[in-house]
Amino acid sequence: MALNRIILWLGNSLLGLVGVMIFSALIGLALGEPSAAVSLATGAIACALIGCIMVITTRGMSAKESFSEALMFLVIFWLVLPVFAAIPYLSTGVSSNAILAYFEAVSAFTTTGASALDPSEIPRSMHIYRSLLQWSGGVVVATFAVVILAALNLQGTGVHRSVLFTFRKGELFQHLASVVKVIGTIYLTISAVCFVLLIMSGTGIFEAFCLSLTSVSTGGLTPSGQPLDFYVRGVGLFALCFSCLLGAFNVAVLWDIVRNMTWRNFRRFFTNVEHRTLFAIIAFLIVLACLYTDFHHITTVVPEAIFFATSTGYDQHVIGVEMIPPVILIALALIGGSALSTTGGVKLIRLLLLFRHLDTDMDRLTHPSRVVPVVFRAQSLPDNAFLSLWMYFFGYTLVFAMGIMALAATGMEFPFAVASSAASVSNMGPLLAATQPPFGFEAFTSTQLVISSALMLIGRVEVLAIFAFMSPRLWVS
Repeated sequence: MALNRIILWLGNSLLGLVGVMIFSALIGLALGEPSAAVSLATGAIACALIGCIMVITTRGMSAKESFSEALMFLVIFWLVLPVFAAIPYLSTGVSSNAILAYFEAVSAFTTTGASALDPSEIPRSMHIYRSLLQWSGGVVVATFAVVILAALNLQGTGVHRSVLFTFRKGELFQHLASVVKVIGTIYLTISAVCFVLLIMSGTGIFEAFCLSLTSVSTGGLTPSGQPLDFYVRGVGLFALCFSCLLGAFNVAVLWDIVRNMTWRNFRRFFTNVEHRTLFAIIAFLIVLACLYTDFHHITTVVPEAIFFATSTGYDQHVIGVEMIPPVILIALALIGGSALSTTGGVKLIRLLLLFRHLDTDMDRLTHPSRVVPVVFRAQSLPDNAFLSLWMYFFGYTLVFAMGIMALAATGMEFPFAVASSAASVSNMGPLLAATQPPFGFEAFTSTQLVISSALMLIGRVEVLAIFAFMSPRLWVS
């Protein structure tokens, strides 16, 4: 087993986290928060020492990783990195205990956007830190979907695969840096444009910087406890909506458009089946929200529908999509967005494939003697390719149900347990506030925070990857 490769890339990841801490510390000094800056710098030094040791002791060791080793790296990465990312929460005094700090770090890094902290009591440098953490997590999520999850799905329907990012067995780790560079460049460009437009619309520099990072990563954490309507308007609101949409789009499509700026590629924004489905969900939310409020709130409903459908979950106004019955909002949140994106949930492409398979099966029932293949995107898919999809759907439902039972067993009321489990496993923290307004993550006990953190990590790693990691057969082969 190429453990040296796993340790090497964990060390590189820690050094990347060090960069986030140092940048936040420098911003803290510029904002007049020396104590927070020192705390961030202390965390950076600790992570840098460990990261350097891991990189120096494993650099130069050649080895080709197997899929099981790539899977091990994926799981260990998501478990370990939040531990180090939680250090600034403790050192700055923002978090009162290690469990809360870990929960906050997991929420930010998995782009869930759940928080038990009062934004008004957090230093601005820590707002910068957790915004950068969300942005970095978004880049990592998209990268792992392209590099590792695609490799683990070679024999399935290929929901994570892209012709733009194709790697052979044993070449996964060596392409991590190049894919991070590509995706990071795309997301950085989107964030920069969003930041400029927010500033032009009158949004403060601090708020604009935080929102430009959390929008493209569909993170959801904001620098203020007030609705966006208090400090974002006009062009800035349009920029946020567009940035969230791009974050929920398939990153392979975005990269294809960047590489080949042609009208044909640009049309893929609207013709891609996942994107069209996302637009349909947004339209459905707009109509439904207007029916439950009234059409006078259309200017509020439209951006909130975009924020919700992209799993960002920003609150634009006190009256918006939260007026829709909770059961509908929870169902839509569990669906998610594009496969190669920062959104959570089951993912649109999986549901589209399952519905196509169901339609074909119904056709076979009405005409038993006919041979009807499953055709999707002009490709014929064998029936056995859908086994992983059905397994994923079953596994996701099982994890969701287990989360409800675990939270309810701690004494949480059932409606709150359902909403909390859905918000965590779908990586959409604001869902809890939208469906259960009197209840928030600040009311969670330490046990409930641990359960929620586990659900967020499972939702981000993906259910089948977790099941495969726990299977003895993976390590025997």
